[in-house]
Amino acid sequence: MRAAIPFLLILCLVSALVAGPTFAGEATTQITFHRDIEPLFQENCQGCHRPDGTNLGGMIAPMSLITYEEVRPWAKSIARKVQDKTMPPWFASEHTRGLFTNERVLTDEQIGIVTRWAALGAPKGDAADAPAPKEWGSSLGYGLGEPDLVIGLAEPFWINDEVRDINISLKSALITREILPEPRWIKSVAFIPGSTAVHHIIASKSATNAEEDAASGMIGGIAPGTEPMRLPDGVGRLLVPDTQIFFQMHYNKEPGEGSGLWDTSSMQVWFHEKDHKVDLIAGFGAIGNNNFEIPPNHAWWQVGASKTFEYDTTIYSYLPHMHLRGAYAKYTAFYPDGTQELLLEVPKYDWNWQTFYEYKEPKTIPAGTRIDLEMAFNNTEERNDKVQMDLNVNRAVRFGGPTHEEMMLGFLDYAEHKPLDLPTETPSSGGE
Repeated sequence: MRAAIPFLLILCLVSALVAGPTFAGEATTQITFHRDIEPLFQENCQGCHRPDGTNLGGMIAPMSLITYEEVRPWAKSIARKVQDKTMPPWFASEHTRGLFTNERVLTDEQIGIVTRWAALGAPKGDAADAPAPKEWGSSLGYGLGEPDLVIGLAEPFWINDEVRDINISLKSALITREILPEPRWIKSVAFIPGSTAVHHIIASKSATNAEEDAASGMIGGIAPGTEPMRLPDGVGRLLVPDTQIFFQMHYNKEPGEGSGLWDTSSMQVWFHEKDHKVDLIAGFGAIGNNNFEIPPNHAWWQVGASKTFEYDTTIYSYLPHMHLRGAYAKYTAFYPDGTQELLLEVPKYDWNWQTFYEYKEPKTIPAGTRIDLEMAFNNTEERNDKVQMDLNVNRAVRFGGPTHEEMMLGFLDYAEHKPLDLPTETPSSGGE
């Protein structure tokens, strides 16, 4: 009889380990899809995982996770992905938890619920427990509604069979007065890759009859994993008639016979209402360094750059940009009073997910603030295996456009608090 007690104890412990952790309410209620999993997926997964889901710079989810019938075959795979935190995709450190609008993070308890549900055989539950279906907007899943203006390449561009990497500036059709009768303030911009060869796009505008500061300059860009640019009320970028858009295109593909294809990339634009008052002109620029050399077989080569802001400045988002060897990024503010603040840290940078980190509440820094950008690169076989690309790690790597070279750019969406410098013909709402 005495020998049975340890045996029963061991049996109970093994059963507990197999069953997994117990969460609040599980003792009497089984985890089900409709009651427990569906709300989590609505909030954290369905934005991308649905028919016509969000196109994040060419990254489109491979399956829909709306209905139980769609989710059930993927239950174990989903459990693995959320457990190792590769899904939902989010790369900022815990330091900024809760600061960004597009944060995609499950709590440890939520991860446990998903993994437990999968281990139980993914029970469906009662459809009466399901939340109301979530309404999603149109326009490629961005939820911004139909765009006010679509600007495409002046003509489709042919990427021939021999191309592996190419960087080229392509024009749009001229934005004439028939297309844009009067100046308007841009509120949001989304870029739509027009072929699978598009790696990234950076767009700039040049107005023929307007002052440079207000009507010319960079508009924004995308790379894999990038979301649309959104500006808050009171902030805009000016678009005037007779403007030429230049798309700086980076194409990357496997060369070979029959691999050529046409590209028809475009940019969607949403405007503020005509009577909307704009007080600040948004800028899009980068802190960067193009004078570096990453040694061969080096696992952690650090490169730095900085920018000092002349005016009080409001920051809306960050976008760190590197290529395949990029491993780490950090923005740090050094204030005039001698204090400093970590603004953004990306400990495990992923070339496939070049994310805009967009503030819920924009951050204003005082004049004289210096922002330091630090990035680290891994030029080893270990990195080669991770990105699954045939990189030559036995050579030094420098700044360059092709994917096998590197870039060190920390983009920011921001507005300097200075008097508006507007062209002669400007919207009546322009911050008078």
